[in-house]
Amino acid sequence: MCILEALDAILSGAQVLAVPLRAGGRKKQLIGGAAADFCWLTQEDLVRYFLNSIGLFYHAAARSVSSLGLVRTDFLSVRPGESALSAAPLIRHAVATETAVAVVTEDGHLVGEISPALLAACDETAAAAIATLSVADLMAYIDYFGSPPEHILRAVKAGLKDKGLDAMLDLIEDETLSSFSSLSASSSSDEETGRPLLRRPSSGSYGRRSAEEPVVCSPASSLVAVMVQALAHRVSYVWVLEEEDDCRLAGIVTFADVLRVFREQLQ
Repeated sequence: MCILEALDAILSGAQVLAVPLRAGGRKKQLIGGAAADFCWLTQEDLVRYFLNSIGLFYHAAARSVSSLGLVRTDFLSVRPGESALSAAPLIRHAVATETAVAVVTEDGHLVGEISPALLAACDETAAAAIATLSVADLMAYIDYFGSPPEHILRAVKAGLKDKGLDAMLDLIEDETLSSFSSLSASSSSDEETGRPLLRRPSSGSYGRRSAEEPVVCSPASSLVAVMVQALAHRVSYVWVLEEEDDCRLAGIVTFADVLRVFREQLQ
């Protein structure tokens, strides 16, 4: 498969390509015990490929994302106070487009995001969080990777009880007991070995942590700068804030649109 074929497949909606490797290739991954060797190709791999060859595309790469028409204004968004369950269709769409759902205040400021990638890192109790929490509290739940502050956990349990979701409530109780047992065993082991205990950080109003802040740029950011920023944070999109409008959310730049620029350069 040549680079143009890979680009066209990705831009047609494929999220992952399984590409047969030639004999002697270094990067191999055996699929299902089959005789042939394959490697996976994603949007990120193609963007990294073009970044490594950026000198060949300097004139386009040095231009701003705004001048290239890459700032999409049809991004997915939800308010912090809305129910997380109401955002479920948006989350499904974000999975399909490899983006995220922006959490935006009434006056247009970005306060966070619901990332399918981070949501996938949580355990099955994330379904209970989506069913019961507000968007703001769901952000806190995701940020703590399924081990939320006690007030968030109480809100989930209360919501499940009110909705009559007893089976899911039992699951939450079992997970809580299991986590407590694991923590107790770990604490005892740490005390015996003299290692310091690791404690979960206390939460703020939303339980947000700076390490999980959305990745942002400005309309004037160059294409190459946005590529580097996204790859450094292992995301396939960057939110665009308008500095001249009190840093309100202006749009989103996605890897898919970045790749379309390079596809046009290869015409």
